[in-house]
Amino acid sequence: MTSKFLIAAFSASMLFGANAMAADAAKAPPPPKMNAAIQRALSDAQKAMNAKDYPAALAAIDKAKGISAPSQYEILMINRFAMGAHVGLQDFAAAAVDAAAAADVDPAAIPDVDKPAVYKPALQLAMNAKQPAQAVKYAKLLMATTPPPSAQDMALITTALYQGGDFAGATAIAQKNIDAATAAGQKPALSDLQIVMNSQVKLNDQAGAEKTLEALVANHGQAADWNQLMAVALTTKGMRDIDYIYMGRLMFMQGGTVTASDASLIGSTASKLGFLGEVQESEKRGGTGFTPAGDKVAADKKTIPAQIAAGPKQNGLYNVKLAQALYGYGMYPEAIASAQLGKSKGGDPDPTEADMVIGQAQAASGNYAAAATTFAGVQQSNPAAARVVRLWTYYVKGKAAPATAAAQ
Repeated sequence: MTSKFLIAAFSASMLFGANAMAADAAKAPPPPKMNAAIQRALSDAQKAMNAKDYPAALAAIDKAKGISAPSQYEILMINRFAMGAHVGLQDFAAAAVDAAAAADVDPAAIPDVDKPAVYKPALQLAMNAKQPAQAVKYAKLLMATTPPPSAQDMALITTALYQGGDFAGATAIAQKNIDAATAAGQKPALSDLQIVMNSQVKLNDQAGAEKTLEALVANHGQAADWNQLMAVALTTKGMRDIDYIYMGRLMFMQGGTVTASDASLIGSTASKLGFLGEVQESEKRGGTGFTPAGDKVAADKKTIPAQIAAGPKQNGLYNVKLAQALYGYGMYPEAIASAQLGKSKGGDPDPTEADMVIGQAQAASGNYAAAATTFAGVQQSNPAAARVVRLWTYYVKGKAAPATAAAQ
């Protein structure tokens, strides 16, 4: 059996991610010659591994190890075979030692066509053994192979760099992937966005992390990310009272975690503005520190028909404020009609208020596409208020066309 055949057969039998290189091997220079005794021992090891007799394979490999003055290439091959046998035995700790010994030989002794099959298992086994410094070393070696690593291998490399503390390196790769996906009109991969955000957190880049968290919500809409982003949004400087109401409505509708502290903030603001529906919702979620809605809701609801009937004779501000109350009571079609009437009449000092109520009521009615269109027309100069609009937009777009995660 020639050494070239040994390489191809072994690569094809790898159990830990090494790729067969038969096509490329046909174009590559022939591998270095090996000592005949070492080659015979590895041939016996190959036969034993094909039969899944891994102890016999290791015995044959020990014979190869016993031959003096092996070349760097022979050390490479002996350790690759040992790694395969140990993987077959599920002894990944020993396999990691073998893989490292193979990957640490003189790079000039490793045929270019075999380098991915040498460095990738060394990387995987180092990560499995929780050896981050080793993993970073092999990740960088794998990254430099030709042809370039696949997208799947790049994801592995990025994770290794992040876990090894090379946050700048991990971010550079992940951001490149994000930019490429965005340019192609595709959703960035969840793993890339997570790597970037986590690295930003580690580097204390709070503003960058919040921006990436928004991208995670916009593209993938996972519950944990939503919870984190909405909690962050409530602490944004420049929030107006009405923005807290809008955020509360989104938190209630989105169905994520609403802490008692958040419910108290929303409920207190709603009580201050006289939004009894939101006061009541905040109470249900453990909010305290404000006057309970109590019997006020029932009494107010009795006056609603008369308030609606008076709408056409009133100014725009009256109708928009009525729409806010109607939304809080779950009367969404009526809220939309009242807000549209108020918008047509004009006179509200906040020109975005009518559309915000309309979009929220459309979302609450399940008309997400229409809500997305409505929110797209809301332009806020206040950064905090603009973020609230973006979050509502992410929510309704996600509901209108549920996110399909990109490659993880």
